[in-house]
Amino acid sequence: MTLLPFKAVAVDMDGTFENDDKQFDQQRFEKILTKLRKQHVHFIVSSGRPLSRLQRDFYDFLDRIDFVADNGSILTQDNKIISRHVFTYRTGIKLINFIETNYPEINIVASGLERAYVNKKAPIQFKNLMHFFYPNIIEIAKLTDIPSSDNLTKLTLNCSSELANDLERKFNQANCERIHCTSSGFNNIDVMPANVNKGQGLKYFLRYFNIKPAELIAFGDGMNDKEMIELAGLSYAMRNGDERLKKIAKYEAPSNNEMGVLQVLEKYLA
Repeated sequence: MTLLPFKAVAVDMDGTFENDDKQFDQQRFEKILTKLRKQHVHFIVSSGRPLSRLQRDFYDFLDRIDFVADNGSILTQDNKIISRHVFTYRTGIKLINFIETNYPEINIVASGLERAYVNKKAPIQFKNLMHFFYPNIIEIAKLTDIPSSDNLTKLTLNCSSELANDLERKFNQANCERIHCTSSGFNNIDVMPANVNKGQGLKYFLRYFNIKPAELIAFGDGMNDKEMIELAGLSYAMRNGDERLKKIAKYEAPSNNEMGVLQVLEKYLA
């Protein structure tokens, strides 16, 4: 049996583990996952996608993998939430109000632990895209009417990174509960509590499993993968990925449309 140089695997989804048609080779993954588990290697999906979407994506593997969902807001092991980082209800509503007042051109999806929410008046194209990523989404007349019983993990905005940076700076100047904006792909931005990111989520898992960062192998394609790529002892940027991330990662993997993550893992397991 090949002795692996890692004890945990972390993979991004969009542009990394899945191809452009949002698919991955499940039979091939099954074989790889079986071999990894025989060597007690943990497989962690680290994505900007909400937990409800990831649970559908990996329906047949839920008891064998772990999730860093919502760009680090939600962590699950064996399909059970073990850690969460959410906005206080007051700050979540204040943030929505702030965006709707100062940036009315931005459309918003508010992601909660129970479901996601979108304004009924949002453009149909935006709602259709969000329905894929948030299968439990509901349409409401006012986003500020989100029930106080739910906990907001993040907001997804369709805006540029420049506008998001401006939004983050101005909101943080006036509020003690600070926010952080990061890319979520498809020209959207995720807004989360400050210091929440994939890297922090993976650090939690590494402590939980008593694994060193040097024993982590990570794969990503975008700048929201930056922290986990910097953390990992073995780091791969996808060939189709952001050039800035390629400069940070130690290695380059074949593209997502070539199932590059599976290719690299198969070579380690050969």
